[in-house]
Amino acid sequence: MKKFTAIHCLVLLSLSITIQSAAYGYGYAKEEDPLIKVFKAVIFYGRQANWEKVSREVNSISDRIADVYAIFKIDLRPEINHAIQKQDFQSLTNHMANLVFFAIREKFYYNIQENLTVYVRSKVRLGLAEEYYLTLLAGNVRNYDARHKTTLHEDIYRRFVRARGTLGSAGFFGAGAIPPDVKEFERITKEIENLLFLAFPYFKA
Repeated sequence: MKKFTAIHCLVLLSLSITIQSAAYGYGYAKEEDPLIKVFKAVIFYGRQANWEKVSREVNSISDRIADVYAIFKIDLRPEINHAIQKQDFQSLTNHMANLVFFAIREKFYYNIQENLTVYVRSKVRLGLAEEYYLTLLAGNVRNYDARHKTTLHEDIYRRFVRARGTLGSAGFFGAGAIPPDVKEFERITKEIENLLFLAFPYFKA
């Protein structure tokens, strides 16, 4: 239990700099993905114990939670609702981080389902998965590395870079086009998922 609580605290710690810089009025320099905006808002309002606004923010991404169930048959909503009802901030943060993990898996899943056939779409999905990781999970992975003298963050980031290379290239008006390598993409992204499990052992899969 102590280890579990410590992990919760580290999730909060890893997000503190991001939340502090975001400010209450969503003063973002650019339009952010809805999941990132809601995650930051949930942390911000949760730290203030404003559970009504926390609930409202979570409800605004009900479709994302439903998508997780539709694809992976994992329903995160009951546990998220329970954490809100109990006003358990640490537990809520844990479940929201798990939702981010599934959002990353979802991007990988659709790219594999489409066999990376649409280069632009595949690139955008992979870019979002990487953004979710770097913005919302990487801080905690770095904390894990510091505690355990590991290199998970470096290993995960390096695999995101390698995954980009598996998408191929559309070329210039078709000239010089490089076909995608779906099997390599699937192998690399599975390694990313497994590395994340090491840093977040409480994640559902």
